[in-house]
Amino acid sequence: MLNGIGLVLAGGGGKGAYQIGVWKYLREAGLDKNVCAVSGTSVGALNAALFASGDLERAEKIWRNMKPELILSPGSYSEEDVLRWLMESDIERNISSATLAPAITKKIKQSAPFSREGLLYLMREGVDFDAIRAAPIPCFATCLRVPKFKVRRFDLREFDADEAQTILLASSAIPVVFDRVPFRNETYCDGGVPFLGDNIPIAPVAAMDVKYIIVVHLTQDVLINHKKYPNSKLIEITPQSDLGGLMDGTLDFSAGGAGRRIEQGYADTKKALGGFVDAAMIHRQNELIFQAFEESERRYQDKVNMLLAQKKGSLRDDYDEMLEEFSSADDAPDAPGMDAEALLQTGIPTEDDVLTL
Repeated sequence: MLNGIGLVLAGGGGKGAYQIGVWKYLREAGLDKNVCAVSGTSVGALNAALFASGDLERAEKIWRNMKPELILSPGSYSEEDVLRWLMESDIERNISSATLAPAITKKIKQSAPFSREGLLYLMREGVDFDAIRAAPIPCFATCLRVPKFKVRRFDLREFDADEAQTILLASSAIPVVFDRVPFRNETYCDGGVPFLGDNIPIAPVAAMDVKYIIVVHLTQDVLINHKKYPNSKLIEITPQSDLGGLMDGTLDFSAGGAGRRIEQGYADTKKALGGFVDAAMIHRQNELIFQAFEESERRYQDKVNMLLAQKKGSLRDDYDEMLEEFSSADDAPDAPGMDAEALLQTGIPTEDDVLTL
């Protein structure tokens, strides 16, 4: 088992500036040097590449000086548009297009802000692909292969700069909004597509048998099934105040918006880890830092209970039963994350299908 820290970064458009604030605190606390793997989807994949590049100051400068005119509003896309895309994609999974369409439509509104030009600008200005290739830690970017909808994890260290850029473009290629991205005789789209993809890509880090994993969310209402990762301790960094909706969050790449989210990410991470870091510095016992991961298990259960209570009055009995089983059963669903509100809107996933933001 690797006695280090894995870092997992969720997708979420302009809200991704929050993850730079998390990194700032990890650097200040000296924890970033203990990170032995980083993984992300969509904007989380971009931030993972920035992290693996190693230049925090450069990454923060890029986010704080983003050019909003480079960012594409997702515009107005209907469920009919999504259904058309699904039909063209020749779905071969046991999920109906009618179930997928509302979830993907919601995904478009939540995390589809990047134009190709905007993302290429970020990569040119902030990502050092040579540094990534030389890095001692893997940097995973999650994409979804189409038309058969298979999740693929790419370690960016294994590719040259042009191929790594293509992978990052594919990871953010939200269905309907952007064309699929060809790569090595296959085609790919956004790795966080609901039901089919993985917007919170813990799996490649957990597969390395990493003892501690920090998961950075960009929304407040996602549940992670900790029992799916029995060999790792998870600590979830969740925004303590909402990062915004479509216009004031996902599509907000203003200097002020990025700055606020960076500071919030820093503050939330310090709140979650700061007391343990201070104790470790006083007593010079690094292991005290990792007591935070033990404490996170209690906070996780509190979060489960709170979400269940909020939904209890509105969910039908079958959904209540499913959510209760998710939070307590040993054979909990094989899902990286589950959004109760979206689940209510789109239906229960089948087999190993997942629903993430």
